[in-house]
Amino acid sequence: MVILMALNGVGATNSQIGSALGAVTGSSSSQLVSEQAFLQLLITQLQNQDPLSPADPTQFVSQLASFSSLEQMTQLNANVTQQLDNSVTGLIGQTVTVTDPASQSGLLTGTVTGIVYYSNGPAIQINGNNYALSDIQNVGNITTTGS
Repeated sequence: MVILMALNGVGATNSQIGSALGAVTGSSSSQLVSEQAFLQLLITQLQNQDPLSPADPTQFVSQLASFSSLEQMTQLNANVTQQLDNSVTGLIGQTVTVTDPASQSGLLTGTVTGIVYYSNGPAIQINGNNYALSDIQNVGNITTTGS
């Protein structure tokens, strides 16, 4: 990370860098940097910089802008996910047509009786079977017109 490299450049000890890194990674190295961990790293960086040659303030602004952008994207993702979850619940009671390889025609039409939430997103339940949202072909009754 840029901040950890900057910590090393301002004279922070290995133990200070280690504790700052521990605050960032927590128990899993795949976790995102939280706002609290970011601020802790920034404070550690400021406390350990050389007063005779302070760090370039444009680096701080750049780091804050990057973190702000990441935070906004995370919030946008959460909002989109919430909107998707809210719109899916509106399908309960609706007649939908889904792709179903088990049926003879490859399609199944039925009433949505529930929503199941998996780690990769919600699925609708029809006749006791779960179907991904990407399987939905039509919402509402299909009417055919004669020629």
